[in-house]
Amino acid sequence: MSGGQNSKALNVTKRLRWRIVLALLTAALLPLFLAGFGSWVVFRGMLEQKSSELMMSVVESHAKAIESHLAEQLHLLELAASSFDLKEIASSDRLSKLLIDLNQSSSTGFVDLGIIDDNGNHAAYVGPYDLRDRNYAEAEWFREVMESGTHISDVFLGYRKVPHCIIAVKAPSKDKPWLLRATINSEQFDRLVETEVLGEGSYAYIVNGEGSYQTTPLVGSLLDSKLEPMIGYHRGVRQSRIDVDGVEKIRATAWINGGRWMLGVEQDVKAIQAPVDKAIAYGALVVAFAVLLLVLTTFFATWHLTGQINKATAERDEMSLAFLRSAKLASIGELATGLAHEINNPLAIISAEHTNISDLIQLSDNSPTWRDEIRDSVKRCKEQVRRCAGITSKMLQFGRKSDSAVEPTDIVPRLSEIVDLLNRHASVRNVQIDCTISGDIPRVLADPIELEQVLINLINNAIDAMPAGGKITISAHRQDEYVQLDVSDNGVGIASQDLDRVFEPFYTTKPPGKGTGLGLSVCYGIVQSWGGRIRADSRVGEGTTIHILLPFHSSKNG
Repeated sequence: MSGGQNSKALNVTKRLRWRIVLALLTAALLPLFLAGFGSWVVFRGMLEQKSSELMMSVVESHAKAIESHLAEQLHLLELAASSFDLKEIASSDRLSKLLIDLNQSSSTGFVDLGIIDDNGNHAAYVGPYDLRDRNYAEAEWFREVMESGTHISDVFLGYRKVPHCIIAVKAPSKDKPWLLRATINSEQFDRLVETEVLGEGSYAYIVNGEGSYQTTPLVGSLLDSKLEPMIGYHRGVRQSRIDVDGVEKIRATAWINGGRWMLGVEQDVKAIQAPVDKAIAYGALVVAFAVLLLVLTTFFATWHLTGQINKATAERDEMSLAFLRSAKLASIGELATGLAHEINNPLAIISAEHTNISDLIQLSDNSPTWRDEIRDSVKRCKEQVRRCAGITSKMLQFGRKSDSAVEPTDIVPRLSEIVDLLNRHASVRNVQIDCTISGDIPRVLADPIELEQVLINLINNAIDAMPAGGKITISAHRQDEYVQLDVSDNGVGIASQDLDRVFEPFYTTKPPGKGTGLGLSVCYGIVQSWGGRIRADSRVGEGTTIHILLPFHSSKNG
């Protein structure tokens, strides 16, 4: 194989390797990436859905816990109010001890305690503020307690000018009614409400019906901040997706305290998605390692596979060369008879001239005439020797092993040389060879030596197809982007069932011992290697035509 063909085969191997690698990696990685992306989308959605369900469940439970806490606070005050009469509880020592006992019994505790008579005056007070002289007769909470018996207020400033929330109950007195009022510990109540019920990224709060915060907000101060937009009253737990300062959140709400307060819980969507994203990140590392192994395995397998392909290709090329040499040797055997006659003619002339020279030397008297005749005889001997050398050179050139080199080749002189070479062999078999060239034939892309091999094989097959003699017609003309070369005979022809197999190796229609079945197979392989095409047309009793299409040389292809 020539250096150019080796380079071409190397380039083909490289392209084949990268195509195999690309195909294998695409087939392996594309489903993997699609499955990974699909899993990420599905599990992210499932986690968000489960988180939403958990959030609603937690908010519902948290709302019940706050309701229970407020009910507990009311119950403690009602129990205390029912356990004492006004005179007994109005004692400062008794009220102070009661405050201590209540704080020990309550999870959040009270800041102060006050006894309010039916006129709204403080009958007794224990706490950090000076409220003994305050009158609450006009306060809304006072009137509500007097009417309904209990009251939990919104956060307000009141006389102390500090945001606070009170719980008040009316004592079950037979005489004049009186109220037991306590201030809820705001800090402890905030901690109760704002507990990270859902973990990191969650925030709980309480607002009243107007949207005013009843617990300390994240931004701003109590009573100065409002929740916007406010959500109307609804039963149970409701959930929505909101945008807070560019941060996407999920909000769950539930109304408590008889529908006067709304418990809200917000959680960042990113916090919900974080576990999946973290799992995906770890999974991505595992997948990346798997992909690396897959890529390395693919490259190793591909290089090994292409190496085996190259080995098989080299073995095939060696076998093809062996076929070619076998076909050449078979063709040389068929040419032997005609070529022997071609060589015998000059040898007979040389022998006669040799005798003539010997006689002249014996009779020579050194006259100029004899010397000139001797020189002429020697000259004729040299010419006949060159003729024999030319014949044997063609045989050696045809039979020797040579590298294939596709190059622009002029087929016209090649046809003439082949016809001259085979004319004697054909004439012995009573076969006439006629060569017809149509117009200006461009050079074709072919190997000159292999072109001679193809033509000799086709002409020999045509001669064998005419045992009683006949005519071989060789013609060439331009056909579109090809040069069409036809070799026709008027011999016995080929049966239709055999026509499709004539280019198969070792398949022959000749009698046993008359053919190897390699000639047309070798021709087919050679023409295909040039980028050409070859086909056969035949009719039994009319003859056979072999059509060869060869790409012609132009500036576009070199």
